[in-house]
This record gives sequence, structure tokens and C-alpha cells, in this order.
Amino acid sequence: MKKQNRPKKKATMPDFVFKEFTPEDDRIYTEAVTKYREAITAGKTLKQAYESAAIADKTLEKIIQADFLKIMIAERHFSQKQPLDTVAKDLGVSIDLVKDTFGRMLQEVGVSAANQFGKEFGDLNPDALKMND
Repeated sequence: MKKQNRPKKKATMPDFVFKEFTPEDDRIYTEAVTKYREAITAGKTLKQAYESAAIADKTLEKIIQADFLKIMIAERHFSQKQPLDTVAKDLGVSIDLVKDTFGRMLQEVGVSAANQFGKEFGDLNPDALKMND
């Protein structure tokens, strides 16, 4: 059977919505990250670290926990040059979770950079509507 030539789908960047924190959210975030760090430094797993700080707002808790894993990956993989499998093992989580989070981090950086570029330099899409006002 012959392979059909199909037009390639244009890849689009995923949309990310970054939560704007209130001063109270920021305080909770800072306290939780500090407790998580202390737990990790004491040799606890990521799950145990998450259990070290009770956060009433479960949506905020999920955001903080996801961010903390990203922080750990950034510090250990990029700064300390640890392989992702070592990061996963040390934190007591699956390599798939670390790889998925790592991929999301790269997407978020790409989207943020593209958005900032667009704000500073405008749209580079030649098909975009151009106005000459």
C-alpha cells in the first residue's frame, strides 16, 4: 500500500496561562518551597517533601508542587549537570514524570520567549495583516 502524501499540519505552540499571585499566595508559595527544600535536603522524597507543608487551597498547592519539581530539575539537571534519571531517583519519582516535566519546562520557556519577542518586535508572520497607519 502506497503512503499518501498529506499536507503537514502546522505545529502550534501550546497555550499556557500563568497564575497571577496575590500577596497571600506569594507568602504561601515561599513558605511551602522553603519547607519542601528543607525536606529534600534532609533526604526525603518529593512526595514526603510535599507532605511537609499543608496548603488549604488545593489549586495553589498543585501549582506550587509542579513549580517545585521544575525548580529541582533546573537546579540539579542544568546547574549541577545531573542526568534526568539521577534526578528522578534522588527525588523518588518516575523518570517519566521528570521527562514530562522537563518537556513542559522547555515548552513554557519557548512560549514565553516567543511572546516576549512578539511584544518587542511584532509579528514576523508574513501572512499577518499589516496596517500602514
